[in-house]
Amino acid sequence: MNNKWAFLPMTSSNELLDEPEALQARLRDDGYLYFQDVLTHAPLVSLRRKVLTALAGVGWVRSKPLMQGIAERGPYREGDSEYFEAYDEIQRLEEFHVLAHDEAVLQIMRRVVGETAFPHPLKVARIGFPANYEASTPPHQDYLNNQGTQSLTAAWIPLGDCPMELGSLAILRGSNHSGVLPLEFHLGPGNRRAAVPPEMLQELRWVTTDFALGDVVLFSSLTLHAALHNATPARLRLSVDYRYQSEGEALTPLVLEPHFGRLSWEEIYANWKSDRYQYYWKDLNYEVVPFDQRAFETSQSETDYRETIGYAWRLRKRRAGRN
Repeated sequence: MNNKWAFLPMTSSNELLDEPEALQARLRDDGYLYFQDVLTHAPLVSLRRKVLTALAGVGWVRSKPLMQGIAERGPYREGDSEYFEAYDEIQRLEEFHVLAHDEAVLQIMRRVVGETAFPHPLKVARIGFPANYEASTPPHQDYLNNQGTQSLTAAWIPLGDCPMELGSLAILRGSNHSGVLPLEFHLGPGNRRAAVPPEMLQELRWVTTDFALGDVVLFSSLTLHAALHNATPARLRLSVDYRYQSEGEALTPLVLEPHFGRLSWEEIYANWKSDRYQYYWKDLNYEVVPFDQRAFETSQSETDYRETIGYAWRLRKRRAGRN
C-alpha cells in the first residue's frame, strides 16, 4: 500500500515556464521540475493505444476495454523472456521514439538544459504490473546507468492519468546534492538500487502527486527517484522516459543503441512511415566516452539469492491465481 501521508506534494513549475534562469535554479535546488498539462493529449493517447495494442497482441491485457490496460497475464519482470516478447514490440513503435521530439518537451528542455538539448537515441518504456511490489522501480539515480555527462536530464511522461495507487513517480527532493551513490541488489528494473544513507532519508522528503495526462516531470541524473507500488487490482501503469543533454558533452555508446540492445536500428525502423527522426543523432556534436562497468560488478549475497527465490515462489502463486 502507498501511504499518502508519507509523501509531500510535488511543486508545480508551470509559473516559471518563461523564466529559464528560475527553472534552472529550481532544478539545481530540488533536483526536479514538475509541469502540469503541458503536453498535447492526442499523441499521448495514440501512443497509449499503440502500446496497449502490442500488449494485447501477446495476451498481456484485455483487448476490450483496451484503453483501461487491464492485465490478463503476468506479472513479469524486466529481464524475463516473457517481458521481452512484449517490450520488443514497443521498441518498434515509431510514435514511442517520436514523442521524445515533442516540441513542448523540447522547448522546456532548451530552457532548462540549453539551446542544443537533444534526446538520447536510447528510449525507455516502463510497464508497472499490479501485485508485483517487489519489482517496482527502486530508488536510483540515472547517472550510473547512462554515464557521460552529469548534466543529463530526464523527462518522465505518464501515458494516461497516473494516481498514486497506480504507481506514480516519486522524487527524493534535494537528493541531487549527495553525489553518486553506490549500488546494491534489487529485484526491480536493472536489478540494482541506490544504497541510500539513512541520514539522507532523515533529512530529505519524498514528493509525488496524482499525475494526469499531459503532465511531465524533469529530473537530473543524480536525483533519486522511484516508482510507488502499483496497488490497483488489475491495471497496468504505463510511462515513458527520455534523457536529454546538450551538444558538445560526453555520452557513452550505450545510449546510442536501442534499450536493452536486443534489436538493431534497422529492425526498429523497418515499418516506420517517416525517416525524419531516424539516425538524427549522427548529425549532432558530442564526445563518445567508454562506459564504466565497475559500479555494477557486485556479486549477489546469500540474502539476495533467498530474496530472488522467494519472489519466484510468490510469483508462481500469483500467476496461478490470475489464470
